[in-house]
Amino acid sequence: MTPTRSYRSTEERRTEIIDATMRVLAEQGFASSSFVRIREAAGLSSTRMISYHFADKAALMQALVEHVVQQAAAVMVPAMEAEPTWSGKLAAYLSANLRFLERNRVAARAVIEVIRNAPRVDNELREDTSVLLLSLLLTHGQESGEFRTFDPLVMARSIRATIDAFAMTMPSDPAAADAAIDEIIALYHRATRREGTSS
Repeated sequence: MTPTRSYRSTEERRTEIIDATMRVLAEQGFASSSFVRIREAAGLSSTRMISYHFADKAALMQALVEHVVQQAAAVMVPAMEAEPTWSGKLAAYLSANLRFLERNRVAARAVIEVIRNAPRVDNELREDTSVLLLSLLLTHGQESGEFRTFDPLVMARSIRATIDAFAMTMPSDPAAADAAIDEIIALYHRATRREGTSS
């Protein structure tokens, strides 16, 4: 016998609510993402089913961002670990991240909506964490001699800004999106490579 909606596990229900929240954010924006609209999108009988799992809107939005970040990391980390060079790891970081966004457009728009509307302190913390981790990759590439001399934090912020912009403006045509991704990868390869190297 197939379980009814009432008997879904806690994790399944949380994922169902997060998925509905993504759709509301992507289609209607942060300001319109009330528990009432999320309940409607999820097909739930009461907003209490949301507040049972998430204390408030802020907790739900935080869980959504963490959910998408974990999904992206599951794709990005193996791709980066498979590359033996730092330039290869940077290319894998960009490729896996951008292609994840292209294949998960609703999630991409939802996360950007949250980040743009999150309290300033939380937004700065998220930016600092992602930029710091990327700047460490760039620093290792410089120490290995693969990358030229530049400020790793400045470069990391530029890369993150490019990724965020792509999430909101990526072409609807898959071929055009792929071409844009290839151009971004090539752009940062040229921006980071040591002078005198051909590859």
